[in-house]
Amino acid sequence: MTHNEKDKTMIIRKVVGNLLPRYIRSALANIRILELEYGHLRSSRQWECVDKSGGPIPWYTYPAIEYLDQLDFKDKVVFEWGGGNSSIYWAKRASQVLTAEDNKDWYRKVKSQQKANQEVLLIQEQEEYVNAINLRRGYDVIVIDGSYRYQCSKVAQKFLLPGGMIILDNSDWHPESAEILRGADLIEVDFHGFGPIISYTWTTSIFLHREFSFKGLSGKQPTRGIGSLRHRKQET
Repeated sequence: MTHNEKDKTMIIRKVVGNLLPRYIRSALANIRILELEYGHLRSSRQWECVDKSGGPIPWYTYPAIEYLDQLDFKDKVVFEWGGGNSSIYWAKRASQVLTAEDNKDWYRKVKSQQKANQEVLLIQEQEEYVNAINLRRGYDVIVIDGSYRYQCSKVAQKFLLPGGMIILDNSDWHPESAEILRGADLIEVDFHGFGPIISYTWTTSIFLHREFSFKGLSGKQPTRGIGSLRHRKQET
């Protein structure tokens, strides 16, 4: 597109925008943020958990992903029940990632993209799957996003290192699992909202150890969210 064509396009958009009622413009702006800025449109079209640039992201809610994106995981060890694009996401951020998967198709997908700091296990027997976490004494991050979530929740708390976190996805579908983790004296933070691919909201809950101590990637928290206003002056 030439410079003149870009100018004409912007003029047309401005004229059309001025013809629309304010509430319609507001609704369209919200749609643009979700579908384009968060990458929901691309994710739905590809039927894969990706951001607007096509980068892999977990199948958690967008608010949970944005919270995690703020944190520094470079020296953290991650265990996850249930693999996928989340495994790629964690491998790029964490020191080591161990994934237990009981679905052959998901296992092949993750295994084909395995990095040097990853170990991916195909375990289809329930007891062995749940107890796969025994391969290490403890983890900084434990993700419960696969099969047998109730049984995994019972085991996870025993392997969480001081200052770490447990992530329970679809916690609104698994309230009994959330209750177990709350009962382990963990601090529950629920992230409700939209996420990749699908067209309804759900909940990803993060359970923080009482000594939670992860550092932020930047010099401040919170960082600005996707779609937030950028023109406000910084506090002094």
